[in-house]
Amino acid sequence: MRNNSIMLKIIKAIILFLLIFFIILIFSLFWGIKIDSFSLGNFSVSKFYLKLDKKLILKTQNLVIHTKNSKKKSSIKDVQQLLSNLEYLLILFDKIEVKELKINDNLVVVDLDRNHLFIDNKYVNISSDLEVENNIINLNLYSLYLKDMNLTFFGDIKIDLKKESANFLGEYIYKNVEGSLKAQADEDFFDFDINVDKQIDSISFLKDFFRLDETAEEWMYDNVTGKIKLNYLKGRFDLKKQRPVINSIKGQAIIQNAKIRFHKGVKTVDTPKLTVNYSNDTLSFDLDKPMYSNSKLYGSRVYITNLTSLKKGIVHVSLKSDSILDENILEILRAYDIKLPIKQLNGNLDSELLLEIPYLASKKMHAKGSFKVEQALLNLGTFEFFANNADVVLNDNIVTIEKSSVEHKDMLNANLQLKIDTSKKEAEGKVHINSFEIKKEKEELISLKDFDTNLNIDFKNKTTISLEKLLTKLQINEDSLNINIPKLSIAYPYSGLLRELNLKKGDLKIDIYDENNINFDANVKDLTLPLEKNGQKIKDLNVNGVVKNDVTFIQAKNYDINIVLKNGKKPLLKLKDIDLLLYETTNDSSKKEYPNVDIQLNNSLLKLDKEHIYKILWANLYLNNSKVDFEGEGLNLDLPISKDGERVSKLLIDGSYEKSFVNLKTKDKKLQLSYDLSNEKIKMFLENYDVIFNMNDEDEGTKENTTSYYIEGKNSNIIIDKKHIAKATKYNFIFEKNFTEISLNNKSTTFFYRKDKNKNIIVDAKNMNDEFLNALLGKGLIKDGNVNLSASGKDDLINGTISFTNSKIVDLAILNNLIILINTSPAIINPFLAIPSVVGMATSGGFNLNGYRIIDGKVEFSYDFKKKFLDMKKIHTEGNGIDFDGFLSVDFVTSAVDGKLKLIFFKDYSKIVNYIPVINYVLLGDKKRVDTEVTIYGTLEEPKYKTNLVEEGVSAPINVLKRIFTSPIDLIKSLGGIGDDKEEEEKKEE
Repeated sequence: MRNNSIMLKIIKAIILFLLIFFIILIFSLFWGIKIDSFSLGNFSVSKFYLKLDKKLILKTQNLVIHTKNSKKKSSIKDVQQLLSNLEYLLILFDKIEVKELKINDNLVVVDLDRNHLFIDNKYVNISSDLEVENNIINLNLYSLYLKDMNLTFFGDIKIDLKKESANFLGEYIYKNVEGSLKAQADEDFFDFDINVDKQIDSISFLKDFFRLDETAEEWMYDNVTGKIKLNYLKGRFDLKKQRPVINSIKGQAIIQNAKIRFHKGVKTVDTPKLTVNYSNDTLSFDLDKPMYSNSKLYGSRVYITNLTSLKKGIVHVSLKSDSILDENILEILRAYDIKLPIKQLNGNLDSELLLEIPYLASKKMHAKGSFKVEQALLNLGTFEFFANNADVVLNDNIVTIEKSSVEHKDMLNANLQLKIDTSKKEAEGKVHINSFEIKKEKEELISLKDFDTNLNIDFKNKTTISLEKLLTKLQINEDSLNINIPKLSIAYPYSGLLRELNLKKGDLKIDIYDENNINFDANVKDLTLPLEKNGQKIKDLNVNGVVKNDVTFIQAKNYDINIVLKNGKKPLLKLKDIDLLLYETTNDSSKKEYPNVDIQLNNSLLKLDKEHIYKILWANLYLNNSKVDFEGEGLNLDLPISKDGERVSKLLIDGSYEKSFVNLKTKDKKLQLSYDLSNEKIKMFLENYDVIFNMNDEDEGTKENTTSYYIEGKNSNIIIDKKHIAKATKYNFIFEKNFTEISLNNKSTTFFYRKDKNKNIIVDAKNMNDEFLNALLGKGLIKDGNVNLSASGKDDLINGTISFTNSKIVDLAILNNLIILINTSPAIINPFLAIPSVVGMATSGGFNLNGYRIIDGKVEFSYDFKKKFLDMKKIHTEGNGIDFDGFLSVDFVTSAVDGKLKLIFFKDYSKIVNYIPVINYVLLGDKKRVDTEVTIYGTLEEPKYKTNLVEEGVSAPINVLKRIFTSPIDLIKSLGGIGDDKEEEEKKEE
């Protein structure tokens, strides 16, 4: 009880204290409370003034409050808190003026009365007229600046304190964007409706207010550029959750001359007008006449469903085009990793493609599309073909080509079905080839009709296409297409060319970089080429080749074989150390039609046929149908011609070969030849070239004997049996089997020789001078004068005569030795006999050691060509100083000689003594001469003689004395015949 009494007293005392303090405070407020400075803990104040006049009036210079628990604010929260507390401030205070209020790091300036509001702090600056009436607060904003958002508002705010709501109608400025704004707010939500007054370059400023998924923001702010006019943007903001209410937001923008980028990996799509709509969390782009480069995408659009949802957001790209399926369209598809293997070059196309691309990479993208192609030129990889029609259907990772009718130039007509699995990077299908023909001129390279084969395509690493039935693989690389044909035998039944060339074995690899850059490698076996190496046919070849622009180069790896193919020009075949069998190059041996090709030979054999083979140093051959033109340098020529004493072994020639006829000529046209190979006939014109002729060839079975020659010569010689030369200014020479004829002229000399098929022989030579005859004999035997020859015969034996006129024989061992014998022997026996020898040498030069001059002579002879036996049956010559009369035979095989000659001399001496009576008869006798006989034997090189000169030399003086003493009558008669003998001698000399 006592305790209760004490407690009651204490409570009463406290209440009394508080009452007294309150009464004192009330009186202080009426009078005004001033505090110069005061500080307590985390609170300090200076120049503080508080007074009650109906309502409180608060003024202070500095007010500092430090708090430990300060939450981070924003301008929106600050404004929201300010407007919510404004009601209570206006009830309690008539005026509030705070020069500087510092709460932690936030510096605040407040100036508030019933007509004006000014607040400036870290987040907000508000300057406004203020009107309060019936729980309604009207703010006529000079400005409301949200500092952290750089956003300024101008307009009117109406606050209904009773309904706890606010409305705004005015304008805003955000960075370089201006527009009008309608807004209303309550305790929970902020509703807005904004637009943009002027065109802007981007609406990316909305990022500061609405943060979306990265993909959504790319489409909202980055993928579209152009002059933007924001028609409206309205929606609701949840003030408590501090985020927009997505389903409430709607907006529309018009973009002029817009560029929209479907994918960052492709160029932009251009459209004169782009309408952007946002509603129900769907953002759509409607394009007006869109163009991608030169491709029309009319009717295409892009829309994003669940724009703000990372899990549900999907980008829908709808592409429509009636442009061709060209590189522009394929570029867009490739950006989305859709690789259609078809490219359209021209024609018609109706295509539609829908792509569904989820925000989340873990979700699968869906692609559906159809491409209807008509009357179009297409590329499938590097294969160009014409499609009458083709349907290409895309369903996610499956691309189907069906209902296709395709053509390739004039070669291919086929129907194609193909299913491509882009996830497995595999494809399979079928092709039905209605017809496939490749022809070169009249040559059928390949021909397929009603041919079916399966296709398999693998493009995991490098695209490989397999044609099952043909065992052929095509590999498509980034920069090339490789074709591998392991067995030519598979293509053999379908190729007329392979069948004609009998190419059944081998393989072929082709690398195609582009149509102007192709490499290939081939191994071909069991060939039947018209080529030989070292006498062996070339049956296997390993070749590589290059196609550059319009030129193809082919080279054999093991042999010196090169081929050059150039568009518009004939193929060129280059052979080095390789022999060409020209008779095996014809497609039809009966017609002898050659391929149109040029051939270069280097150190090769040219075989016109099995018998006619020629060594070629170099040559250019131009084959054209049935004719071969050529130029070059031949070696080891099998022609009977020579020049400057050497057989011609090589020539620079031009010519042609056609229908078994070879026509050629040298560059200087000094040699022209026509060779009929089938009949082995050669017609030839020679100038400054010599003909080589062997007499044995007339009968022996040599090649020359089987070939007929018809030669016309000019300033040309005929070399007979290597050492006998028939010089000529012109001639005609016919040499046939069993027939030879030579008709020759050399200055005044004419020469004719003929041997017919019956072996009848005629030789006739007129006016042979020393130059012609010495060359023909192969020895300097004759000097000056003329020699005529006429002979005929049969088989190997001829008979004829040789006549000499004023000719000097200077180099004949038989005659020279005989002259020496005659000129020396008599002088030893009898000095009288030396007188006529000396006289002869001094007067005529005919009877001396330098030769024997024949004033007139005639030889009747026979010659056996087979035995080489010359029989001069009758020899009669008249010369100055000595005459010959007799016979002589020569065996040219053994060189043996046999003959007997009567020598008549003292003719020069008789010219003197003939005018001296008595002496004439005494010295010469009644025949007025001295004669002797010589038997000749031995060889041509070492002739031997048997004479009676010694006996006749001893008996000569005795005969003179005998005529003096025993024949006076004859001596007297000699006196009367002096004049006759003189006259007769003068006639002979004439």
